[in-house]
Amino acid sequence: MNLVEALLILLTGFIVGVPSSMVGLGGGFIIVPVLILFFKLPAQNAIAVSLIAICGTTFSSTLGYIRQKRVDYKLGLLYDVLDVPGVILGAYITTLLPQNFLAGICGIFIILISVLVIKNKETPCSEEKLEANKMNMKWTRNRTDPEGKTIKYALRSSRLALTSSFFGGLMTGLSGLGGGITDVSTMILLGIPPHIAVASSEFAMAVTNGVGVAAHGFLNNILIEYALPITIGTVIGAQMGCLLAKRIKGKFVRKILSLIAVLAGLRLIYPFFTS
Repeated sequence: MNLVEALLILLTGFIVGVPSSMVGLGGGFIIVPVLILFFKLPAQNAIAVSLIAICGTTFSSTLGYIRQKRVDYKLGLLYDVLDVPGVILGAYITTLLPQNFLAGICGIFIILISVLVIKNKETPCSEEKLEANKMNMKWTRNRTDPEGKTIKYALRSSRLALTSSFFGGLMTGLSGLGGGITDVSTMILLGIPPHIAVASSEFAMAVTNGVGVAAHGFLNNILIEYALPITIGTVIGAQMGCLLAKRIKGKFVRKILSLIAVLAGLRLIYPFFTS
């Protein structure tokens, strides 16, 4: 690899890292096809390099959001619980059914979720609702940001959160697309403020992606000469995204997320109609 290619890969990581960290994604659905189509990497190497780059995004943005006190650790870990079983099942199902058919199903589901997110109105959780949730033993949270502003919210259903965790892993196993889109989308639909959802999703992905990197390292799929510059780019881009996220409203975050989700869904559906 020459210097120009290294700089292009670093720039790719930066460009992906900025918007991904703003909306709680890893960026793998962009990085993998770029590495395969433009840099001619084999699929298994592209996926391994992408995972390291995503770790750069998620770890960097998680640190940034921790400083902003937006990470709900328990929520992030809740969304990690069923990721691994979902990935394993998804990988197994790909041996039974056509890949394009399965990816098309995932794409349609993602687009439907994006429509629900954009229609869902963000309303603050009132004291009455919080008390009612406490009486019903539901997940209620109370956070204070660095400016001293108190944020109160409640997770409407931990069961649906676990279902989303499983589906996020399943989608990753089926199509290689990370579960950040489903995680952030369902968090918002279940009553979590967008900025908390984004930060908590990045934390959740940081935990699971670390395991994925270790697995690919064991299989010798990681190409360091590609992984290093693109990860430097995602780390820098993620920090920039965290700073920008402080200055945008939750409604705008939902719009960006929905647009990216639709594009990702269309990318998954496209091979189904062209095969």
